[in-house]
Formats: sequence, C-alpha cells, structure tokens
Amino acid sequence: MNNYKGIAYALLSSAAFGVMPILARVAYANGSNPTTVLVFRFLISTLILFLYLRYNHISVNLKRKQILLLLCIGIVGYTITTQTLFVSYNYLGAGLATTLHFIYPVVVCITGFIFFKNKISNRKIISLMLSALGVYSLIAFKNNSINILGISLALLSGVTYGFTMIALNLRSIKVLDNRVITMYLCLGSTIGMILFGTFNNSIIFNFNYKTFGCYLGISVISTIASIILLLKATKLIGVSSSSILGTFEPIVSIFLGILFLGEQLSFALLIGSILILVSTIILANDKHANAA
Repeated sequence: MNNYKGIAYALLSSAAFGVMPILARVAYANGSNPTTVLVFRFLISTLILFLYLRYNHISVNLKRKQILLLLCIGIVGYTITTQTLFVSYNYLGAGLATTLHFIYPVVVCITGFIFFKNKISNRKIISLMLSALGVYSLIAFKNNSINILGISLALLSGVTYGFTMIALNLRSIKVLDNRVITMYLCLGSTIGMILFGTFNNSIIFNFNYKTFGCYLGISVISTIASIILLLKATKLIGVSSSSILGTFEPIVSIFLGILFLGEQLSFALLIGSILILVSTIILANDKHANAA
C-alpha cells in the first residue's frame, strides 16, 4: 500500500513541477525574466511556509548542523541547478537542454548503488531506460543545435539536482517535518537567487498583477506542494524511484502547453508519453521499488 501511495505522491509532485514552465512563460511575456521568477518563487514560498508554521505552532528550531545543511542544499543545490539549466537554454534548444537535465534519475540510482548500497532491480533499470527514451521522444526530436558549453551546463544541472535529491534523503533530514524542511530549502534558495541576481543585476521589480499571480502560483503549486509531496514520496519509495517518476513532469508541461498556449500535438509526444506511463506502471509493480 505504501508503495502505491509513494508513487502517487511522486506523480503529483511531478505534475505540480510541470505547471511551473507554463506560469513562467506567462510571467516572461509580461516583462519578467528567469532570475526574477526564481527569486519570487522561493521568497514567497518561504514567507507563506513561515507564517503557516507559526500560526500552527510548529517549531522551526532545528540543530545548527541541520539548518546549515538545509540552507546549503537550497543555496547550492537549487541555485546551481536552476541557473545552469536556464543558462543552457541560451546555447541549446529547450528540448535538448531539458533532456540532458533528466540525467538526474541515472545520477541518483548510480550514486545510491555505489555509496549507499541501494539495490537496483531489473524492473527499475527497465523503467529508467523507458522513462529516458520517453523524455527524449517528448522534447528532443526537433532540436538540431549542439553546443559543448550548453551541453555541459545542462548536464551539470542534472547532476546537481541528482545530488540535491540524495542530500534530502539523508537520515538527519528525513526525520524532520516535511514542511519545516521545505521552508529552510526555500530560504536557502532565496538567498542564493538574490545573491546571483544582485551579482549580474538581473532582478526586475517592475511587475503587474499577472506576473504576481504567476509568482504566487509557482510558489504554492510548483514549490511548496511539489517539494512536500516529493519528500513524502522519497520516504515511502526511496529517492531513486521518486527520481524516475519525476520524468512525468514534462508530460504535464507539454499537455498544459497544448491546452493553454496553443502548442501542437505530435506523434513523438504521444510515443514519449506512452513510454513514460509504461515505465511508471512497471515501477508501480516492482516489489523492490522502496528499497532505494
């Protein structure tokens, strides 16, 4: 039962993450930019979670080492991951860059196997391969631009996100309240994004109700809800299975783009979606899915 519940949490988390590109594109169309979106994404999330925790009398007092670890994960993990991915879009098409970013399930599985002695079942390997092919089918077929710097940045974003997921699965973090973990992650990410935006003078404070609505939606849906659901999933089915199920995210993004932004449905999109769904079904029936 916990296996199916964990898979449901992971898929819901992926769906919540998948909403973000749509809201971000609306924000860009109304005068914002990637750094500004990310600053307000994490800042608003931090404030909402802090007020929620205070109102419900949930303690945010942690050990100094736990606070520093969570802040570092936010500052280093999320800042480097998001910025390297966004910068890679300048050198590669978004499709190829996102495909390379989705190396992170491989990073998680291999790292868990080597350093944490986590088992990788045959079904998990098949699921991983199908999900990788599915992501490639979804977003890479139409992309012909190749750039070494862009490829390196996109791969780095996947590697850093993989290590971020592993860090969140450490024993000293897993015992904490998911809402408290998320607040400190968002606080660290806010610090990292503000430092980055200040350094290159890329934060825009001139915005309207549409951009603010997008910032709020990204904060509540694609940050608070998605991270909490992801943390719940990793506790039930492990970090490697959760990372594989994260490949459900581009399906949501692409179909929302078709529904709300007038993007076109293609044969490659259907094939990619089917492959990812099949990989999810295989993982759902893997008795060892919660072993890693």
